[in-house]
Amino acid sequence: MRPSLLLLLLVAACIERPWKDAPGRAVDRSALGDVLLQAPPAGMIPVGAVFGAQAELVGYKLDPPTLVPGQSATLTLIWRCKAEMDPWRIFVHLDDANGTGGRIHAEHDPAQGRYPTEAWRPGDLIADAVNFVPERFPLRLYLGFYSQGETRLHLDSPGRGKDDGANRLFVAALPVQQ
Repeated sequence: MRPSLLLLLLVAACIERPWKDAPGRAVDRSALGDVLLQAPPAGMIPVGAVFGAQAELVGYKLDPPTLVPGQSATLTLIWRCKAEMDPWRIFVHLDDANGTGGRIHAEHDPAQGRYPTEAWRPGDLIADAVNFVPERFPLRLYLGFYSQGETRLHLDSPGRGKDDGANRLFVAALPVQQ
């Protein structure tokens, strides 16, 4: 092999190539300044739960900190990628803590679909915001990862949360202003 061709191959191997999501579209990391963090945000509530040895829920932030019925709120989940991941979606269940069966569902691809799990890189710190409108009852926050059907990513360690036995992490009770 000629030295110039060998050098060209070595240089090409060092060039960062864009990650692709499941349909094969390139993911532009430069457009993710609001999603890829350098450090956890101030005021984050730590959790430390690990799913499938691949993703850690470092913590979460709730804005406003006390929910008001009928007013929009944002739950920002802070994830750390620990290993390359397959395509998973995140589910957030905000269940009525009074036991009436009420639930707010927030199944989604991370970062409003802009940064799917299969594009995450080990070491990434990811902010994943979920908007919702609470009702008049206190909420219990559960979450996890799922793929097609009922398959859920294994909850290895609940950290400061609790494992509900179905690979669903109970994170916290969220008060709603009365």
